[in-house]
Amino acid sequence: MKRKISCLILTVFALMLTMTASVAAVQPAIVDEAGYLTSSELASLTQRLDSLRSKYNFDVAVYIEDTMSGYDAESTADDIYDYEGYGMGQSYDGIMLYISKNPRKYHFTTCGYGLTVFNSRGLDYLDGEVLPYLQDDEYAAAIEQYAEVSEQLLDMAANGEPYNEKSGTSKLVAIAAVILAPFGIAGISTGSKSKKMNTAQKQDYADSYMKQGSMNLANSQDIFLYSVVNRTEKPKSDSGTHTSSSGRTHGGTGGSY
Repeated sequence: MKRKISCLILTVFALMLTMTASVAAVQPAIVDEAGYLTSSELASLTQRLDSLRSKYNFDVAVYIEDTMSGYDAESTADDIYDYEGYGMGQSYDGIMLYISKNPRKYHFTTCGYGLTVFNSRGLDYLDGEVLPYLQDDEYAAAIEQYAEVSEQLLDMAANGEPYNEKSGTSKLVAIAAVILAPFGIAGISTGSKSKKMNTAQKQDYADSYMKQGSMNLANSQDIFLYSVVNRTEKPKSDSGTHTSSSGRTHGGTGGSY
């Protein structure tokens, strides 16, 4: 009996150690080495990102360096994510916003399920929402917007519909069609009535308007005046991934701010 109790205690202790190690493996949601955030901003935003981590079992993190530790923003963000223990689950699912104070660079790095949630169009949307705040040195607002958009995209993916700007465009087109349909019907009706009022006959040539013998063309030629070139945007691919120094596959985007 004592042996069974001892085994049970050891089993519970081992489970506690495993759970503790698992919790310890989760890095702080925000690391601010540049001192961009006040203590209250850091606490509030950390709580905001931690709630997303818990809700979606998906890492949403921010790492700010005073001086960039790597060669460029992309490789630095990837290495911090990989070697500092970020990412949830076996696929290291997550996203990180990396910001460097010197030089003024930033990069979003994604991994695992993050490649689906934050596909190329989703990253473009996220980038467009966050970058203006970084450019204005409003770092707390930038991280808050990062959290807000991340939650939107995570929620869409959880419902089986990862962000796609084409679907948003389709909705706008449908709305516009509903609004403009009455005007189109009215235009057709008016055009039909005005056509009945027009009794003039179309003439393909100008002979009937010219006096016989008043004009004699000795020579004629065709002159090329201009051309029209239609350009169609090349569809964006969601396969813009790369391999980091650790061998993991990452997606991402970034630049200067």
